[in-house]
Amino acid sequence: MIGHVHPPHPDEPSHFNATAHWRSLQDAIRTSWPNRHGRSSDVATLVGCSGGADSVALIRLLAELWAEDSAAINTTEPNRTRVTAPLIVAHCNHGLRGKESDADEAFVRELCQQLQLPCVTHSVRQPNETAASRPASDERTLRQIRREFFQQTAQQHGCRYVALAHSADDQAETMLHHFIRGTGPLGLAGIAETSDLDTDLVVRRPLLQVRRETLRAGLREIGQPWREDASNQLTHYTRNWLRHDVLPLIEDRYPTAVEAIHRAAQLQRETNEMMRRLAHRWLEMHTELGENQWIVHTRRLATPTQAHSHNREVATIQDWMTERPIIVTASQLAWDQLGWPRGSMTMEHWQRLAMLACAATMTPPPSDSINHTGPFPGGIFLDQQMDCLVLRCPSPAN
Repeated sequence: MIGHVHPPHPDEPSHFNATAHWRSLQDAIRTSWPNRHGRSSDVATLVGCSGGADSVALIRLLAELWAEDSAAINTTEPNRTRVTAPLIVAHCNHGLRGKESDADEAFVRELCQQLQLPCVTHSVRQPNETAASRPASDERTLRQIRREFFQQTAQQHGCRYVALAHSADDQAETMLHHFIRGTGPLGLAGIAETSDLDTDLVVRRPLLQVRRETLRAGLREIGQPWREDASNQLTHYTRNWLRHDVLPLIEDRYPTAVEAIHRAAQLQRETNEMMRRLAHRWLEMHTELGENQWIVHTRRLATPTQAHSHNREVATIQDWMTERPIIVTASQLAWDQLGWPRGSMTMEHWQRLAMLACAATMTPPPSDSINHTGPFPGGIFLDQQMDCLVLRCPSPAN
């Protein structure tokens, strides 16, 4: 094959002969992929593929699903002209590994040719640019490049779904990474099985409950090679360190740790959804969104709870402790609706904003709250008035 291709195990058959692991993957994809009118291939889908084992397995599984539907349609509806919706493969060549990156792209093209699937590729490199001469890019920037490429390609081909091959191991690694960085509730929810990429464009991750080794074992069973990225073995990268050192150590003591982490993420997502509904209600009751400004009516917040109506300060402290997560989530929703940048907003900023909202209901306000009314990241200014807080952005966010 091409470059550093991971070959099938020498003891495995090179022809297609589905056995235990591959059959379990077939069952998993049939269960997790949406089924409309008895068919899974009625919606045009773009599949992101790096050439690695996980995404190669996803392509093979979806290609089989599409082929099964096509065969069933040809049997039951022989006069139907359009058999299935398009299944399109997309590969983004970042060019970070020079010839190896080009070999990844060539491998994906060859795989698509074998499976008779259309393939769209995108090269990030400029003409005559080498891997050594390229400016360094962090993982967030690379993800954004892929995201924009997938989004544009999906829209050009009328796709409703973008399928990505995140596995249960990816979920566990992401959760651990977020946890040690001190993430908030959204980070503790990990990777979602479905998420919106744009209006009428949904990301689906049908392998999110499947272990990485199961995917590799299944590919070996059907004799399907894949590409290996040597940089994934370098443990000075935090993600690789978690993958190769930390998670195996945890699993030595807790063999079902990955499954437990996945369950925890699901529970956190359910909690986040409840918090989101409460935050929307809080926004409607206590705030209003204007032209590039957000007004929080502190007088509406100042209604004492029945249990503490005799002591406004005690009531406010109680409200602060119980409503803080709701106010933080509501503030994030307001930021998003106004299009204000929140990439530099830390949890400390959100907590400060929630504290100011509650502190403004006290008469007089606590002295330490007055010292925390400076500007927020992104040039957002706060004006603390008699019965409201007014947050403004000096110019519309781009």
